[in-house]
Order: sequence, then C-alpha cells, then structure tokens
Amino acid sequence: MAVLSNGDLESLDRAISGLGIPVDRAISAEQAGFYKTHSGVYRLQLARLVCPAIKCYTWQPMPGISGVPGRQAWPGAYINRYSIPYVDADGSQADLEVSSLAGLADRLTQLQAPIS
Repeated sequence: MAVLSNGDLESLDRAISGLGIPVDRAISAEQAGFYKTHSGVYRLQLARLVCPAIKCYTWQPMPGISGVPGRQAWPGAYINRYSIPYVDADGSQADLEVSSLAGLADRLTQLQAPIS
C-alpha cells in the first residue's frame, strides 16, 4: 500500500508510523511541487508506483477525482469507521467500502500485486 498526501514528507512519515499497517511507499504532494487535486500530483504517484492508472486505487474524500487526461476518474475507497452510509451530492458511490485502514490494506492486497 502507498499513501499519497498533501502533507510534507517528514510529517507524512511520522503519521504513517502510527497507522499500525504496512505501508510500502509514502508520496507527498511536496515532492510534486503541487497540491491535490492538481494533475501533477497524480502523475508523480503513477511514476513512483510504476502503476498504470487503470490499476491504481486511491482513497479520496471525494471519489471520482481524475488527475490524468483521458482517465474518467480514479476508483475511490470509502473508509467507513462509524457505519455511516456514504452519500455524495451527485449520487455516486465509492468503488470499495471498508471499515478500517487495515481492511483497506487487506482488500487492496487482494486486488493487485504489491508495489515494487
């Protein structure tokens, strides 16, 4: 699993160490020189993960963000910690729903090969 954040890399590394789940790679928007939702951040993600856009899952607070021209939208995962239904103004639903970050890591491991 990889984490993409708008936070600086130093803060991101500290936050990840407290997650209690294995994280293969941390990617900071700081490294791209842009903040999400700028397409440069997502291009950096694809380059660092050596992952075609169609196979990369990303959790967004707003599923459906696309950072790559020609890409309809990133698949979105909803981490439903409190059993609250996901409701979006346009009626869209997340592609994947789990109850925890550990559950997200398990599901993503089932969906694709580990990050190299």
